[in-house]
This record gives sequence, C-alpha cells and structure tokens, in this order.
Amino acid sequence: MISDFFEGRALALQESESETRRFGFTVTRATVPIGDVASDDDVVTAVTSSASDLMIVRFDERRKALGQLLRRIPGVECIHADTLVYYEWNVRRPQSPAANLGNLTIMQTRSLNDIAGVLRESFKDYRNHYSANPRLAASVTVTAYEEWASNLLRNETSRAFVARDETSGEVTGFVLLSLAETDRIAEVALNAVRPAAQRGGVYSALMRAAAEYLVGLGTIDRLYISTQSENLAVIAAWQKLGLKPFLSLETHHVMRHRD
Repeated sequence: MISDFFEGRALALQESESETRRFGFTVTRATVPIGDVASDDDVVTAVTSSASDLMIVRFDERRKALGQLLRRIPGVECIHADTLVYYEWNVRRPQSPAANLGNLTIMQTRSLNDIAGVLRESFKDYRNHYSANPRLAASVTVTAYEEWASNLLRNETSRAFVARDETSGEVTGFVLLSLAETDRIAEVALNAVRPAAQRGGVYSALMRAAAEYLVGLGTIDRLYISTQSENLAVIAAWQKLGLKPFLSLETHHVMRHRD
C-alpha cells in the first residue's frame, strides 16, 4: 500500500511469489520509502546483492540520482518502466451527492464473478509497467489484475463496490478498496468502468459511495488512488471530485543478464 512509502518506513525487499510464478523467473519488489531513511547507496547495495532475475524498484521521483545509479550497476539492464502518480482524498470533507443514475444501483460484493467481466473488458489493452519491458509477456496484464482482485476479495481488509444495472443485472463498474485502519487510510487497489458506460457518472458515483462508506466506518481519514502519469482523463476525473496530488513514484526494472 501507499503507506509502505510513508516517511520513516524502512527500505523493503520482498520476493513476489505471484510474479515469479507468472514469468518463470525470480522477481523481487523493492519499496523505497519517502525521505532519507534509506539512502540511494543503500538502495543500490540492496539491489546489487539480490540474486533475483528481475528487481522491480519503486521510489519517490524526487530521488533524481537513483535511476542513474541503478542504470550504472554492472551486469544489469535497467528500464524506466513507468511513473505512478498518487492522489489523496480527505474523505472527512463533505462530498457532493452523486447524480441520479436511473436504474443503476451501487452495492458491495465479495464475488470475483461480479467484477471479472468489467476487469477483463477494461484492462485488455491497458498499459502498465509490465508493458515497458520486452522480456515480459504483454498477455499477463489482465491475468495479473484478475489474480490480484481475487486475492483482495478474500482479504478481510478489502471492500468492493459495484454499479449494477437493475434491469439487465450487468455490472458496469467497480471500485476495490484496501483498508489500513491502523494508519487511518484506505487505497483504491483496482477500479474500472466498462468502456460503453464511461462518461456517464458511474465512476464518480462509485467513488462517492466508497468515500461515504469510509466516513461511516469512522476509522479512515484519507483515501489514496494511483495511475500511470499519462492517464490524463482519469486524473481529470479525480481532480473534479476534489482529489489532490500526493506523490509520484518512479518504477524501474533492473534485470540481470543470464547466460
């Protein structure tokens, strides 16, 4: 979660079992926190000492020198895979009511079947940090998101909201949250609206419903959400809802050369 990057958190390296299984070689995630708790040299040392075939390194974009240092590590190839922008929403502030969406109802769900169709349709051509790496199969993106959604839905700290057409029964969009009540924050882990239903108020209604739910809990103050920096239409929708920029993270793929 975004809290892994908060000031004072430790540099964390963790092998990603799901990605290792998906790609057929070892993958480790390196999470570099905000601030100077871990220096650039600490990060480079950690990456260099790892035996993983692929290190996915994410760090605050203000660490201007770190990307250059990663690219200078002997015996590796380093790719700048994406820039991930995070926005923040103070859910304690009053939210404007959602527009009348007619026969569309927003409800909670725990069923992957409720969101799988929207997910597959919305993410089939989606470009994320995997897309920048020619060593990774482009076809894994949808599979990865579906596996992630399935795992989240089984987690008690997750909440999923869907917009369902009462007439057809079809789900037109969803928002899937992860809660960290100790930190009094939540994060939108995944969200999507069917292409045919976009620009019809479905997304804003889902986001407002999620915010209203969090206010009702009384244990969450802020909601975070992220996307690739080039997704300008999505970012514009957040700004219209009142979200504010919080953090930009650079993603680098550091790959070892194998004989």
